[in-house]
Amino acid sequence: MQVLFTTPLEEEIPAFQSLFLTDAVQLTNDIDQRLKKQNKSPVALDFMVHDGEGQKLYTGTYHIGSSYAANLYEHMCYRLIDRRMRSDDDSQQRDRLLHQLTREAPSALRIDVIDHLRQQAEANQTWWSRLSPKAQILGGAAAGVTLLVLVFAIGMVAVVSDQSNALAAMHKSFEEEQQMNEIYTEAMAGDPDTAIDVLQDKSDRSDQETVVLTHLLIGQGAYEDAMQMTDQSAESIANAIFEQQGIEALTEFQENHETAVGHFELSFEDERFDDVAAVDDVPMNAERQEKLGYAYMKSGNVDEAKQMASEISSESLNDHIQTYESLTADIDDRQTQIDEEADADDPDDDQIEEWEEEIADLETQRDDL
Repeated sequence: MQVLFTTPLEEEIPAFQSLFLTDAVQLTNDIDQRLKKQNKSPVALDFMVHDGEGQKLYTGTYHIGSSYAANLYEHMCYRLIDRRMRSDDDSQQRDRLLHQLTREAPSALRIDVIDHLRQQAEANQTWWSRLSPKAQILGGAAAGVTLLVLVFAIGMVAVVSDQSNALAAMHKSFEEEQQMNEIYTEAMAGDPDTAIDVLQDKSDRSDQETVVLTHLLIGQGAYEDAMQMTDQSAESIANAIFEQQGIEALTEFQENHETAVGHFELSFEDERFDDVAAVDDVPMNAERQEKLGYAYMKSGNVDEAKQMASEISSESLNDHIQTYESLTADIDDRQTQIDEEADADDPDDDQIEEWEEEIADLETQRDDL
């Protein structure tokens, strides 16, 4: 398994260059520790895991330096474990990928996947009625352990049977990757046209090459070409535009293509939090889940905000919610005092005015969260 980052990090993590998963996990673990010691803000890194021949296995956004995970391997495991499965096939594919990730992660950094699956199954029992029958079965720790042991056994058989094919393809894969890396290097140095032409003319582009082509076209503002050449939906391109170029570029794209990503991000930017919470079918990542939790809070839906904060283990969102609740409680207390004083036989108008000013100040603090 190999990892392709599409966003670099201060020359420490290269873009468009495949790294073996073991090396990528150790590298992100070391950088994560340093960022936390230096109290630096997390950095978002878009990445794709592939099988070494360009076949996509996993894509996502990893926030290196965040409290959610200590390295790329932990991030993927936690995301896979948190993800609700809709069918038996989904569960089996998830568990097989967990096995593959754990097998290739550095031994010192491996986590107890079985224990995490058990804890997630127990946590999901709280929302029993929302789960599928298969998820209810997985809610028991014994069933979860049995399933994972079976998947691990199947995975080991698959590894042995695939070794000869992998060795036969290794040399060819290496030569092709070396050639493409030269093209990617030219693109990163400011000459993307060659890479775009080469990738556009390939009739059998791998998922990895499609990711690169999309990135290069978006970097040139060729959004329509990105959709046509890669056969991706407007929703996927909108998501890539926002992650790569930000809100202004997304605003331009949204003028011609109505997307859930555009509605969500533009509503959040304009602080229309009720609209943010109302958007359906928007592709979710950790950053967007945190924004949704924040929108719930600002809309007064504190319970939903707390649930979201719990699901994504966001300390920042939890801190905001606690502050929001504290300020709301203080506002309610002052309003109760005003109501009681106003009903008194001889109300103290000066005191009421002072409390009203305090309420206004508290509301300003809450609005500024």
